Amino acid sequence: MIQLAQKQKTKILIIMTSILFMTMAGTDIYVPALPEMVRFFHSTSTVVNLTLTIYNFGIAIGVLFIGEISNRFGRKKVLISGTALFSLTALLIPFSHSIGLIIFLRLLQAFGTSTVVIVPRLIFKDYLNEREQIKSNGIFLIGVIVSPAISPVIGAYIAHYFNWQMCFVVNGLLALILTLYCAKILPETNLEPIRKFAALKEYTRSYLSILTNKTFLAFTLIYAGAIGAFFAFISVSSYIYINDWHWSDVNYSYLFLLFSGAYLVGNVVMQRLNKKKTDPLKIISIGVYSTFGGAIILLLAIFFTHSILIAAVFISVGAIFMRAANAIINPVIQVRLMNIFSKKSAHALGLNMCISYSIGGVATFLVTVFPQWPLPSLVVVSVFFVIICVLSFTLSRKHFMR
Repeated sequence: MIQLAQKQKTKILIIMTSILFMTMAGTDIYVPALPEMVRFFHSTSTVVNLTLTIYNFGIAIGVLFIGEISNRFGRKKVLISGTALFSLTALLIPFSHSIGLIIFLRLLQAFGTSTVVIVPRLIFKDYLNEREQIKSNGIFLIGVIVSPAISPVIGAYIAHYFNWQMCFVVNGLLALILTLYCAKILPETNLEPIRKFAALKEYTRSYLSILTNKTFLAFTLIYAGAIGAFFAFISVSSYIYINDWHWSDVNYSYLFLLFSGAYLVGNVVMQRLNKKKTDPLKIISIGVYSTFGGAIILLLAIFFTHSILIAAVFISVGAIFMRAANAIINPVIQVRLMNIFSKKSAHALGLNMCISYSIGGVATFLVTVFPQWPLPSLVVVSVFFVIICVLSFTLSRKHFMR
């Protein structure tokens, strides 16, 4: 394990969190502009939402390999290359006049984002023990808290006073600045890189052994189910609030302040429980029950479609519960998997994130299959993924997760 001074550890954590924030903003900043993009390209919500769907699937593909690539070439080189790719594609998107080209660029951007999803967690593992990793991952995920809080608001104002293209320009320029700073201050933490990649059959065997492990499947389905439910909300809520209920894009964006507050509360709960050395399964159970509660509240919105205000309250509160649950569940499951599969931590984390982002991609697609019924689609898709989360936890906690 590499030894670093506390000041250096703090700098690394801050820059990793900042970069995660900027890559998460790659989606959050233009969510309020989705209806405008539909009009700009004379397209449909299903087609425009492919910019979200392909982004999730791109990350799902990238995370399978990026950990091993960082094992071979080093954490720093891989991370810097990924953030540079993210920045470049963000700056190219505004000059694209075809939704098809934007979808392709979003795929490339997702490959860059996949490095930020995986490599910082491996950097933490290079110099921290398990409980310190849980704490650092919790702080690292503040990037996930801050981005949905301010990025949609910033994006809504940019789109309102300029256009949707400027959302990507701002995001790309700020990401480029962070990339240059990261290149300056980040040390290489992988001091024993592998000399060459293993044969393809070795990777196939490794992934299959992890995928067929019941503990891995239990943790991953819990994680992915909770993620999928909230991705459904992100993908279709702008059409509900802006198109159907005639909220302004700016007023809609303020909802994300609430969701970020919920994530912050969930993160604080997780950190305190971890500090008290609470059983990780107990922490996960709290997150699962919060997800289930959010689904029940969301379901109630269907019975109050005659009142926009009441329906909006139920949808928003349900999403708040599910967002808080993400903060409680995610860091614990990721760190547990990396330490359970210590020698294959990059593979386990990569496969876990691959499945999770794939499910997120499926969720972003499913909620727009019936664009004329966005609210029922949101409820049905969210509840479906919450059921996966709850059943996975209930059926496996006594047998596979110790």
